[in-house]
Amino acid sequence: MRRDRRALEDLSHCLWEERQVVTHLLFKLTVTRLLLAADERRFVAQALAEVETAVDALRQDEYRRDEALRVLAGLWGTDPLLLTLAELARLAPPPFDHTFADHAGAFRALAAEIDHVARENRVLAQGDLQMVADQLDHLTGPQLPVASTYDASGQLDATTGVGRRLREVF
Repeated sequence: MRRDRRALEDLSHCLWEERQVVTHLLFKLTVTRLLLAADERRFVAQALAEVETAVDALRQDEYRRDEALRVLAGLWGTDPLLLTLAELARLAPPPFDHTFADHAGAFRALAAEIDHVARENRVLAQGDLQMVADQLDHLTGPQLPVASTYDASGQLDATTGVGRRLREVF
């Protein structure tokens, strides 16, 4: 019983730390979104590097959590893959049942928020990419389906859009 309680405490502690890291990841993704929305491109690379650092920290916390879960599963004589947070909330004695239920709800909410912010970041980043593509189209002419700028004889194909605008300028 005492070993079970210690294993439950260790797992709960790992989950609290993991929640903090996931919250930090959400913060970094939100900062990235704000930078993209504010068109502050000079800071986006640094923000993305910080997101990657947060993801690395999350991976480390996941390893610690998995180890704590394996210890508890060994004590309970069950497969660690069967011990989801919902199952832990159902099986654990008080007060751990409430703690694991709280973790489950918090992780679901954080995952939904991260998914939402990540989608917004993708839309903003695609908008930036589209703006770059539009600027390139303005400079070189719109991209035509033909990728080559040379015809079959090796001569410059003046009908393709690539480089046409530049040729007009020079």
